Order: sequence, then C-alpha cells, then structure tokens
Amino acid sequence: MTDYLICGGQLITSGGTVPNAGILITRGKIAAPGAPGPGGLYPGFCCSMGRSHRRSPSPDPERGGAAKNCCVGDQCSRECVEIDASGLMIAPGFIDLHVHGGNGRDILDGTAASIKEIASYHAMGGTTSFLATAAPAPRDRLQKILTAVSGLTMKFTGGAQLLGTHLEGPYINPLRAGAINPAHLRKVSMAEMSDFIAAGGGTLKMVTVAPELPGSQGLIEMLAGEGITVSAGHSEADYETAVASFKAGVRHAIHLFNASAPLHHREPGLVGAVLAERDITAEIIADGRHLHPAMLKMLYSIKGNRGLTLATDAVSAAGRPDGDYFFNGRRIIMEKGKVTLPGGPMAGSSLTMVEAVKNMVGLAGIPLHEAVRMASLNPARLLGRENSKGALAPGMDADIVLLDSNFNLRLTMVCGEIVYNNLRPPQKKRAGK
Repeated sequence: MTDYLICGGQLITSGGTVPNAGILITRGKIAAPGAPGPGGLYPGFCCSMGRSHRRSPSPDPERGGAAKNCCVGDQCSRECVEIDASGLMIAPGFIDLHVHGGNGRDILDGTAASIKEIASYHAMGGTTSFLATAAPAPRDRLQKILTAVSGLTMKFTGGAQLLGTHLEGPYINPLRAGAINPAHLRKVSMAEMSDFIAAGGGTLKMVTVAPELPGSQGLIEMLAGEGITVSAGHSEADYETAVASFKAGVRHAIHLFNASAPLHHREPGLVGAVLAERDITAEIIADGRHLHPAMLKMLYSIKGNRGLTLATDAVSAAGRPDGDYFFNGRRIIMEKGKVTLPGGPMAGSSLTMVEAVKNMVGLAGIPLHEAVRMASLNPARLLGRENSKGALAPGMDADIVLLDSNFNLRLTMVCGEIVYNNLRPPQKKRAGK
C-alpha cells in the first residue's frame, strides 16, 4: 500500500484552521508521533517518524513561489509519494448518512455495480464514507439490498467507503411520506425488522421511524438495544410522543423541518422537541432549497456546532443532466438541480457534501471549521466511529479531502487510497532523499 506525505496547505481541525506541517499517511492511517499540540489541535505530523529534523521551506515555482512548510527531515525514514497541497485546505473526509443514489443509480437497484457507481460519484463531492439509504420497498427487495450492502461494507469500492445501510422506513407516517411511495409503507413489525437485522449481518446502522405509529416504542427499544442508530422522520408526532421516543432510544432526526409536522408555538411537535433536546442531533439538507438560509442560521444558533449533521439525501438524478428520473417507483423531475415530484413537492436532492459545507459557510455565515465538523466528526460520533473517522489525528483512517478557496474539490482520499484526483501527479519521495 502506498504511503503519502501531504505537504503545505491549511489543516481544518475541529478547533480552527492551522498551517499544515506535513501529514504522513501510512497503511491507510494518519501516522504521527507524540501528543497533540496546544488546545487539542494537531499542527502537523512528521514523516521522519520521531526525528525532529525539519526541511527548510522551499519555493514552489509551479504555484507562484509559494513555500512548502513540511516537517520532513532531509533523511526521511520511509519511501512515500508527496502530495503538494500548497494553497489548499485539508479537511477530514465527509460522512453522508443519507444517500439514496447518484449518477443515474439507486440503492434500490440492489446491485454491487450500482452501489460502487454511487460510491464513486459521491467521492467526487468529498464524501469519503456513507450509509446506503434504502427507501421503503417490499420485504424481499429490502433483504436483497441489505445483503448486497453487507457484502461491500468496509470494503474498497473505488470511491467512498460504505459504512452500512440506513433504512428510511418502511414504518413512517403516510401523511408525511413526502416523495416516498406510500404504496410501500406498512404497520410496524418487530418480526420483519428482526429479519432485516439478520439480512444485514451487523451492517444495518440506522433506521428512520415515525414515533407516533402503533408499536414504534417497542421497535425503537429493540433497535437501540442492537446498537442501531434510530432516527425520527416523516412524522406527525406531537411533542410528548417525540420526547418519549427520545427516552426509548431515538438519537437523531432526518431532514429536520422537511416531511414532518410544522413547528407551532403551542404545538411544537417533533421539530420543537428536537430543537429543545440538546442531545438529539438534527440532519439538515443545506442546498438552499430545503431550508431557507435564515433557518440554517437559526438551527446553528440553537443546536450549536455539535448538534447538526449535514447530509445530501441525494437521489439517482444527482450528477446527471436535467430531466426525468425515478425514485422509489415514482417519476421525479430535475430542473436546474432541483429535484421534485410532478406538481412540485421536493424529492431528495442533487447536492454533494462539499456543496453542503460551502452553503453553510456562504449562506449561513457559519465558520468553515464548524461546517466541516457537521460533515465529518458529528456524523462519525452519531455512528460511534469517532475513534477512526471525522478528524485529522494520529491513528485515524486516512479519509481526507483537499479543497481550494472556492470549495472546488481537488483530491479525495479514502483509507489512504486516492479515489479522486484533480491535482498534478504526486511526486515520489524516496527514503533518505
């Protein structure tokens, strides 16, 4: 496996942006000796694996004379491929917990080929890991999807890493189905969910339910007991029912404000309960369509930098030209990037994670490092993956994205493998040279 050294640029950490003193990636991990720097920030990682020698910054004529500032000793202890990130931002890879499709493919296709195509497409938008999100479908079809996902989970896909499956339903409220096909919704069944858990073989990671449905309380408790993240959505739940679901095990709410009963000052409902409960995270689709910029600002002011996760809710139309597509057996239309059912209701999005981060900064005025946190560390924590993903720190998976100042994606690395590259070819640096 190739070792890489990322030189120059600015590291985006959970506490701010700092100059990069050199990141060594070895065996798919971020490698570094010693302890973190002041304030919990990791200012850079030494290629010399413990040696204190530093190479003097040198001009880079191909980037207008910008200096490289790497902590690599002249006698580097490893052979590695050097990536010049001068003038770029270096961020932890983005984790998307809500992906239905992309580039003409849908998770409901249930094939390895479609999943890999979706993984490859979203890697070009900065996603380094994701949950394959299945809309409601007949039992046998969902079991087929769960089996297909289990075979690719944590495997090399050529794109973003698959972390498992997110079932968005089938136990959601028909009154708040949104773009989901109501023909596939059904009553809560513990037996059916047990079959889904078995089909996933430990890779079913999230299930979205409407807490007000009969039997949902027991289902939530069962799922939480299995270590599966339970999210609320597509719901008409009142405030009291929502709070009871949090006590039963709901930890998250998908696409807050969308496909749920609206917030009312005397009937706060699910939305109000999520806003009032600090420990419940809220997923937001920051495409400028699902939520007004003022709502993005409001959510940030209420939930803070730890209480929000960015997601795309991307469908098969994402990455394709405007036109007609299908989602969950229903015709959808994409026009100027907006995806709707015929007649107007929105049907997922064509968003990428890097666009979501850009919009949180540009539309909502949120600091860059906090927007990045919402796309990386926060979803990692929700899945219990914060020890391996979501930050640029020693021992973490080398899930890294390089961005320019306009948020154009220049490189995506997944577990130490470059899966998308819009830079000039990296230069090999031999040991001791």
